[in-house]
Amino acid sequence: MVYPEHPAQDAPAMLAPDLPQARAGGERGRRTGPATAAAGLSAEGDDPLAIAHPTLAAVVAERLRQLIIDGTLVPGVWLNERDLCERLRVSRTPLREAYRILAADGLVMLLPKRGAQVIAMSERDVADLFDVLAVLEGLTGRLAAEKASDEELAQIARLHRAMLDAYAARDLHAYYEASMGTHLAISAAAHNPTLADTHRRLNLRVQNLRFRSNQDRDEWAHGVEDHQRFVAALLARDGATVERLMREHALQKRALAMREAREREAAATR
Repeated sequence: MVYPEHPAQDAPAMLAPDLPQARAGGERGRRTGPATAAAGLSAEGDDPLAIAHPTLAAVVAERLRQLIIDGTLVPGVWLNERDLCERLRVSRTPLREAYRILAADGLVMLLPKRGAQVIAMSERDVADLFDVLAVLEGLTGRLAAEKASDEELAQIARLHRAMLDAYAARDLHAYYEASMGTHLAISAAAHNPTLADTHRRLNLRVQNLRFRSNQDRDEWAHGVEDHQRFVAALLARDGATVERLMREHALQKRALAMREAREREAAATR
């Protein structure tokens, strides 16, 4: 993966052609996903206790986040504000708010008079982050084995089966969604809010690296085998084993991500 030669012009060209149109003027859309259904809330707004829906800036930030994760917006690219406003059908205000959200997540860097740039982590940055993430993921696994309810384990098993189905269909996006869903469900089942929040924040910064690692067919298959082993250990409530396996899984991703960062840095100096 290389840096664009003319980054200010390249970002819009890399956007997916089926980019959804966001509604202008700060209009909000109601959540209709699993969380709404689980809470028993109506999408038509007939429940006076309905949970507030996301702002337009949050919707734009999520769309850009997905484009960063899947590599449409590559590390190092500058985000062209005017072209993104046209493609997303939004004004500058929600787009700039979205930039700030992504900057807080560690996904973009804001520079005065230059705009927003997708962060390209160095090989050293990648190594340091995954070292910490491996410890956190191992800890979430061990605590989940000790503290998770039977229903939480059943939900983790359902997400794992969905991941296997997506792998069998070679649907990378569905696979990654279920795979990350499994990791986040394990983190939640550890019942440690500080751990869950720290894990979520660090994981956001490397989701693009984790996603792209599965574009290698051998690594994808290896990742599936890893999940099979640590989910089985979790369901057996074998905390020591699941901790070890989840650490090893993260460290395998570390090696691949470091190689990609090293190759990118070498390409940028040519």
